Amino acid sequence: MKTQWSTSAYAVDDRAEAIRQTIRDRVVPVHIALPERPEDVYCEVSITGVGRVQLSTVRANPATVERSLRLAAADWEPCLFLSLQRAGTSGVVQDGRAATIRPGTLGCYDTRRPYTLLFDGGVDTHFLRIPVAELGLPDAVLGDVTARVLGGDGASVAALGASCLSRLAAVPDLHTGPAAEHLARATLELVRAVIADACDLEVAARVAREESLGPRILEYLRRHLTDRDLTPGAVAKAHHISLRHLYAVLAREGVSPGEWIRRQRLEGARRELAGPGARRDTVAAVAHRWGFTDASSFGRSFKDAYGVTPRDYRDRPHG
Repeated sequence: MKTQWSTSAYAVDDRAEAIRQTIRDRVVPVHIALPERPEDVYCEVSITGVGRVQLSTVRANPATVERSLRLAAADWEPCLFLSLQRAGTSGVVQDGRAATIRPGTLGCYDTRRPYTLLFDGGVDTHFLRIPVAELGLPDAVLGDVTARVLGGDGASVAALGASCLSRLAAVPDLHTGPAAEHLARATLELVRAVIADACDLEVAARVAREESLGPRILEYLRRHLTDRDLTPGAVAKAHHISLRHLYAVLAREGVSPGEWIRRQRLEGARRELAGPGARRDTVAAVAHRWGFTDASSFGRSFKDAYGVTPRDYRDRPHG
């Protein structure tokens, strides 16, 4: 649904509140500081959607827009905004950084944290709103590009993005019809490319390492499962992280390391005890091979897990 809106449709004294309500209800809940004199308040807004991407164009008098900590913490779909300056300049402040956005460049901010937008010379800007979930990018990558100038170099990916987004905003007929869904997907891919190109490579590498840390630790545990000195502390040391970090990483994988090691060792011992050559070794020898130092505790754990002693399990027929 497209919205074409102007303060000219409202009585002078109602315009400020009409602006605030339209932006709050259709774009994002924010506080907007406007000129004190009602006759100085004006605004024109065009809002449309391309799939899950919302595109709005705003022309208005000087204003300051603030998303407070309270609003950022409210139950509202997390979104990333890209602002494309049409004329003049604007400022964006977030995450302890500030950037001045000029025509042809992009600014970026995240609704999950407080931010301030400064339009001291008036508003003449396109705004692209994208749900964070649609981007599928790590928070650390998104956080690296907030309140930074994206573009300004004619050869950069961000410059290409600014040009394409400007064209998208200028041609409303592109937003509907059979090609709109494909255009929405292409727009998301373009925004991902802009962010990836602007993201600090060290940050991106760190994010990639952190995201792969859980699977890498689990693979390490599998390879060293029969080591009797395999403990959470030893695993943390092998990966150059703290024990606390180890537990946090594996919690994201739904794993408690001590319990996971014990369960996997029991399963390995159970498979060996069911094998054709199991009778050639004692139960204690099998337990020892799978990292258990105490045959008695192994026997108790095995029975708790499988309802039968290791010896009885070994001696029963296994088809």
